Amino acid sequence: MGAINKSTAIFLTISDGKICRRVQSPTETSKQRTTKDGRVVNEEHFSGWMGKITNIVTRESEYGKEWNVTINDGVETAVLSFKYSSGYAASFLKALPNVKLSENVTLTPKATEVDGKKRTTLFLNQNGTSVKWAYTKDNPNGCPGLKQIKVKGQSTWDDSDMMEFLENMVNNDILPQLNGTADEMPF
Repeated sequence: MGAINKSTAIFLTISDGKICRRVQSPTETSKQRTTKDGRVVNEEHFSGWMGKITNIVTRESEYGKEWNVTINDGVETAVLSFKYSSGYAASFLKALPNVKLSENVTLTPKATEVDGKKRTTLFLNQNGTSVKWAYTKDNPNGCPGLKQIKVKGQSTWDDSDMMEFLENMVNNDILPQLNGTADEMPF
């Protein structure tokens, strides 16, 4: 059989507080940049993306483990990818239990610098209201916090337990509501 199943999904990433869509050739709104490996790419940047979340999976890529969130606005399907262990991931996942999954949600990334360190977050907004976190420092609801550990004599923060807890929450609580599975992706 010679059939080819071509994806119609839009693939998005987050970079420096913007949602990025890579395009083949320059457009009126695209910007050109050189990647770490020296390739020149064209990207369109957006301050946010809106639609219904239809699936969430993790996958290994050449850049490491990442989250892939499928979003459908009723016309187009987009897959938003971001690092598995990041401020974008933690903020998205901590708010996710409070999202009405049958309704549109707006995802808006933000990157700031605080005391010389880059801080990233992904704000969720639904029906004109900010979606609050289900897991906070004051009310963790079972979600483990960060642990300070030493690696090669240097103190660093480890989020392994927290990310494992949040991934289990997605698989056990969110995916059944979406009728999705970790194997279903539009590519």
